[in-house]
Amino acid sequence: MPIQNYPKIVFVTGAGRGIGRAIALACAKAGSAVVCISKSDSCQRTSAEIESQGGKASAMRLDIEDHVSTARAVSAAVAKVGHVRIGVVAAAAMLGPKGTLAAGNLSEWERTFKVNVIGNLAVVQALLPVMTGVGFGRIVTLAGGGSGYAYPIFPAYAASKVALVRAVENLAKDLEGMGDIAVVCMAPGAIDTDMLAAVKAAGAEVRSKGDMAMVLGFIDAFMTGRATAITGRLVHVRDDYRPLLEGRAPPLADSHWKLRREE
Repeated sequence: MPIQNYPKIVFVTGAGRGIGRAIALACAKAGSAVVCISKSDSCQRTSAEIESQGGKASAMRLDIEDHVSTARAVSAAVAKVGHVRIGVVAAAAMLGPKGTLAAGNLSEWERTFKVNVIGNLAVVQALLPVMTGVGFGRIVTLAGGGSGYAYPIFPAYAASKVALVRAVENLAKDLEGMGDIAVVCMAPGAIDTDMLAAVKAAGAEVRSKGDMAMVLGFIDAFMTGRATAITGRLVHVRDDYRPLLEGRAPPLADSHWKLRREE
């Protein structure tokens, strides 16, 4: 059964596997047409699975490390659908190099930032004209190890996730007064995916075990609720966000669920 007020179209990066795939399937079940984006043909498998279940989907095989080609392709795709309610979930990510900065390869750091930050933001940027044009948009990026604490075993990944949090805070300020447009950085916790298996194999600490049902519950609530109540925030799926999205709680303090220096 389609969920009322869900975006008509949702673009999902990293839709070929893991969290991105699960979100793409859930958005389709909620009634959205889903544009599945991934570097490999796994996005085509996700799209085919959605269609086999009666949903609407298309696949875009893009290497978002090339942000110029990515932005061009997404802009062309969204131009074909006109001015509709759009959402985007930027779930694509790579772990990048393991180990200390002293022993690290900065070219691998650069690649990690190109994928995790610039590539995902290129997709978001390409969709912003439609969002501001119709006065509606839902933007979700994914946090990860390093967003809330030091994570030196995968330092480039950690730094890229912190950059996404601040990018979300800045974008929320950019979008003030432009309508029902909201952007968050969602912390899913540690979900059993191929990436988590690689993290564990590297000996990294897993502090916050995740639950895919909670991830999908947050996506549904954010896509359909009063999302501007939490725009610009770093929100963990275990946070008490529902009263805010349902209009049952007072506004958050300016510093709540944000990057900040505590004294």
